[in-house]
Order: sequence, then C-alpha cells, then structure tokens
Amino acid sequence: MHIRVIVPVLDSDALVGKAEKEYRSFAGDGVMISAVPLKRGTNSIECGYDSTLAAPEVMRLAREAEADGVDACTIACFTDPGLVGSRELVSTPIVGEGEAALHMAAMLSTRFSVVITEKPFFSLIRRTVHHYGLSENLASVISADASVLDLNQEHVPHIIAQCIDSVQRHGSEAFVMGCTGTGFDMALMIEESLQTHFGAYVPVIDPGKVALHFARAMVATGLSHSKLAYPKPALPRNEYGFA
Repeated sequence: MHIRVIVPVLDSDALVGKAEKEYRSFAGDGVMISAVPLKRGTNSIECGYDSTLAAPEVMRLAREAEADGVDACTIACFTDPGLVGSRELVSTPIVGEGEAALHMAAMLSTRFSVVITEKPFFSLIRRTVHHYGLSENLASVISADASVLDLNQEHVPHIIAQCIDSVQRHGSEAFVMGCTGTGFDMALMIEESLQTHFGAYVPVIDPGKVALHFARAMVATGLSHSKLAYPKPALPRNEYGFA
C-alpha cells in the first residue's frame, strides 16, 4: 500500500522532512509513505490566505499522485486546503487531516477543544469546525502562543495548563492538535499529563496519525469518496491550466 502525504507548504526539513519521518514511524508494515511539498506556496500555513494559496498546488499534486498509482493521499494541514477540488479531480481516496481529526474527536467525546498555534488563527479554526458540521461539539479553541515554525516541546507545559482549564471551565472531554507542526510526540505528552492530572483517560488526537489510518482503512475496504458528492468537472476549461 502506497500513501502519498501532500504537505501544502514549501520544502523544508522543519515541516516536510519532519512530517515524512513521523508518518513513516507509525505507518506499519506493508505501507510505503512518500511526502511531497508545494513548488509554489508559503513556508507555513497560518491564515486563510495561506491556505487558499496552497489549494491549486494541492490539486495538482493529487492528480500527480493518481497518475503515479498511489493508493491514497492525505493533506497534511488542519484547514484541508484543496480537499474538495482534489476529490473532484481524482478517484483516489483523499483524506484531509482536519476533517479526519474533527470527526474522530466527535466519535470519542461529546465536547472537544482544538489546540492551535496563535489566537489570530481562532476564527479560521471555528470556520473549519463549522464547515464539518461540528460547531455544537466545539468547547473551545486553545492557543499555544507560538507560530507554526516556532512551536516546540517548550510550549507543552503552557498547552497542558490551557487544556486543564478548558476541561474545568468549558467541559472539554477530548483535544485535537490543530497544527501539523506539533509532532506526534507532543500529543502523547499532553495526553499522559492529562491522565495524571484527572486520573482518567482524555484523548489527545493528532490529525496526521488519524488521517493516515483513515486512508489505510479506505484502501483496505475498497472505499473512496462518492462521485455523486464530488463529480469530476464536466466542462474542462483552458483556465484549469494554472493548477
């Protein structure tokens, strides 16, 4: 099984190299992982404008993946840039990290919170949650007070304190890491600390891990997105060449 991880930022070891290494670490036997960055875009996605700029390249990479015979793709960004267009263009399963993680959170809890980098990102996260029909499940949005490129383990104690406060004040029952740059180890560290504090298991969901295993499940069960929901564009246009 070959899963292509589309990382919707420009190439760098800080995000693209890190993401590929982490995906490979838990992909499991028999799963080949390849990660591809954008040729045109931004170094990180930290607002709606960045996300929108990434969409044409994501769609191009989705078509390229299908041509390469890849079994499924994930889009490694919580805002899922280019997800709908990619599903229209190809038949290969395409999984957005944001969509996968939010629906997993709704399965595991009745109220969840999203941990994101900085407060200006809050409105975009709320719009993303609303887009997937889960606004009633959103207890709060939490800030790590760090940019995507600066976020590291030094910010974990602050995030843990914010999570504890959200449980007590907003009734949060689960947490979603809303940034690919967090790394899978950060989610586990937070989860273990919450378990110690509350004496009960509180899931902390890493979007990358969930998206990859959703993609694996789709391939294993022979499922993909409905072409009634995501029909291929009926009238090809010359303007499509820009993507």
